[in-house]
Amino acid sequence: MTRGVVYAEPDAAPAVEELTVDPPGPREVLVRIVACGLCHSDLHIVETKGWGARFPILLGHEGAGVVEEVGRDVTSVAPGDRVVVAWRAPCDECPQCRRGDRRRCSSQLRAKRRLHRTVDGALLTPVLRCGTYADHAVVHETCAVKMPEELPFEQASLLACGFSTGAGAALWATPVREGSSVAVIGCGGVGLAVVQGALLAGAERIIAVDVAPEKLEHGRALGATDVVDASAGDAVEAIRELTGGRGVEFAFSAIAGESGLV
Repeated sequence: MTRGVVYAEPDAAPAVEELTVDPPGPREVLVRIVACGLCHSDLHIVETKGWGARFPILLGHEGAGVVEEVGRDVTSVAPGDRVVVAWRAPCDECPQCRRGDRRRCSSQLRAKRRLHRTVDGALLTPVLRCGTYADHAVVHETCAVKMPEELPFEQASLLACGFSTGAGAALWATPVREGSSVAVIGCGGVGLAVVQGALLAGAERIIAVDVAPEKLEHGRALGATDVVDASAGDAVEAIRELTGGRGVEFAFSAIAGESGLV
């Protein structure tokens, strides 16, 4: 028996429920979730009454934990391994993967749905095939990524989506060139990850833009060479002034459309 946060129907509030878990199948692993991040995507699922997913829905997709059981043919992890749960794993067989563009894989590796509501036995749809707002999750073995012993679970969970989204934007989606200039608009969790990704890519100048002083401080601490307070004037003009009128070579927006900078 395990517990999880279930979004049972469009007009119901998510609630903690008792769940039953089927054993992992071939190339699947059962992970005991230790920590899970809170991502806006889960909130979006509730706000949009399911985002097209089949009800009932098991929320959560930024999890980290310990492998408890493995199914047949699993070779990459073993019981006791500390892992981050990735929500997407390339198949390495589709045309996109074969040409080296694994980021655009059209046939991601995913586990079958293995968790049920105890109250009625209904099969749950885990968000992004993760469902990590629960004590346990069943995922494809390639989605259970081993992590160092010294990395705390609560920090590791952020690698599952928020950090990889931001850093990945600067490292892979729109690769920042070494020595280039970058502007990051919005210094919430994703924006700060963009700052770190640009730093890892070797950007010479990283300009963090936000309206919250504490977020700008975080941006500078994590690698921004300059900060711009957008509440104090025209941020675009400020960036032009910082770059001698040239502007930046790469600009990343990490803001929420309705709630402003994040």
